[in-house]
Amino acid sequence: MDYTTLTDAELQEIFHAANEETSRRNLITAALTREPILQTGYLVALGRADGEPYVPPTGAHDAYPLGWKVTHDGKTWVSLTAANVWVPGVSGWREVVEEGGVPMWVQPTGAHDAYALGSVVTHNGSTWTSTVNANTWEPGVYG
Repeated sequence: MDYTTLTDAELQEIFHAANEETSRRNLITAALTREPILQTGYLVALGRADGEPYVPPTGAHDAYPLGWKVTHDGKTWVSLTAANVWVPGVSGWREVVEEGGVPMWVQPTGAHDAYALGSVVTHNGSTWTSTVNANTWEPGVYG
């Protein structure tokens, strides 16, 4: 764009629009950075602690942040996504196992809980290692 041909008013309009867009982008970045902190703070204010029994969220305001751990159905689970409202074992959670243990396979529902290359799981009495990244296939079905 050749700015030399623009009037002062046109330059001021471009300058104003660029400032507004920069502010908008900065606000989005700040919100994304603060969101996990606010989610965690809200859960703590409700009296919940990382690693305690799962309490079904009633909405996005009390959803579980990325990395939060809960116990559910005798297992410990870690949230794989921010604002997680799913039940552990359904979507968005991965079972936490002791050192050397192998978690049970859970059908991924999307990219957020797909298995990485090299992930090891148990399924139907066998141990399986993912041979592809972003794996959503049931062990033994593909590859």
